[in-house]
Amino acid sequence: MATATCPSTPQPPYPLDPSIESRLDPEYASFYQNNLANKQQIQYQPLSKSRSSAPVPGAGPPQPVNTVRDLKIPRRETPGPEIPIRIFYPYGDRPDDGWPVMLWLHGGGWVLGGIDTENVVCTHLCRRSGAVVVTVDYRLAPEHPFPAAVHDAWEAALYLSHTAPSVLQTSPSKIALGGSSAGGNLALILAQRALKPEHALPSPFKALLLSVPVTDNTASPENNPSWEAFKDTPALPAEKMEWYRQKYLPDEETMRDPEASPLMWDGNWGALPKTTVLVAELDVLRAEGEATARKIKESGGQVRLEVMEGMPHPFLAMDGVLEKGKEAIYIFCDELAIAFGNPGADERVV
Repeated sequence: MATATCPSTPQPPYPLDPSIESRLDPEYASFYQNNLANKQQIQYQPLSKSRSSAPVPGAGPPQPVNTVRDLKIPRRETPGPEIPIRIFYPYGDRPDDGWPVMLWLHGGGWVLGGIDTENVVCTHLCRRSGAVVVTVDYRLAPEHPFPAAVHDAWEAALYLSHTAPSVLQTSPSKIALGGSSAGGNLALILAQRALKPEHALPSPFKALLLSVPVTDNTASPENNPSWEAFKDTPALPAEKMEWYRQKYLPDEETMRDPEASPLMWDGNWGALPKTTVLVAELDVLRAEGEATARKIKESGGQVRLEVMEGMPHPFLAMDGVLEKGKEAIYIFCDELAIAFGNPGADERVV
């Protein structure tokens, strides 16, 4: 017997909106028409079904790395269970002062994803920068709404600063942060939090890599030019972003909290680590990513902003089908290798 569908629920196919179609990179448009147009959108189906499938198809193969290790780490400051992490080790000899280490926080709207998400990006960063990369299986909404993901991400940063040097053989003075979308939101929040005296870490972060970060959870088509211009873009239309937000931030009062909307932070933007911000040209989040880079620049900080032309939101995770996805990963790898003083890492022969 066929499963009944609520008449009010939209059903595929979902053709590209005419206002967007002509502006999309041809590679993405072709992939969308052949692989995504006839699939139900995440916000219209049970959450369990969305979690059982890959959030973003189109990823390339993971890169070979030396070792992959899974651990659960204890907490230092916040209540909750141990936190699963995955560690990717590069080839080569460990430096005398320990491996440089990158903390990567995956995307998925704080609702989807897990320890297996964006492992392709992690292996590229590991192999091409010569650094250990750690990804975090932070708790997800709606079961664990804000600030659970912030707490879990912060605990991972504390672990890398205080415990990992003796357990993972990493350097306590060479730690970088990065993430995509919701993960970029968390990475920026950690960098800001670490500048507060009450949260100061033994050493400052060396770099901050942000891909399509969520930095303003008060944005809408009414108050944000990108939300209005790209509200019907594929991959992350405004309605879908609002669906994620409602699950992560059910209390509207928290949307302006700087640890939910880091663009609202009133600290010293110029003191953030050197930051690379990648935004998609056709993304509801473009304007807030650009505003983030602008705040850093105007405060005297170091920032690189790249607008990926013709791209919708998930390009970083689609390196298997998008040249711009590959380019974005290589930008991050280059910046990370430079931050760690290892620009020739991608030339290593396995």
